[in-house]
Amino acid sequence: MKILCNGKELELQPAATVTHLLGELGLDRPYALVERNGEPVERERYDRVSLEEGDRIVVARPVAGG
Repeated sequence: MKILCNGKELELQPAATVTHLLGELGLDRPYALVERNGEPVERERYDRVSLEEGDRIVVARPVAGG
């Protein structure tokens, strides 16, 4: 299955979850913010949200500073 993640096409196994995607990207789950097709995904749902062909995903890491 192909998705668009941060503007780049990625190939994932069918029914991959947000957690699986973060693992593929090498990101720690608690430190990643995810938006799927323009809607935020709550962290506690990362294991349950299955991605679908053509999904547009934005993954960001919050940065603290001042």
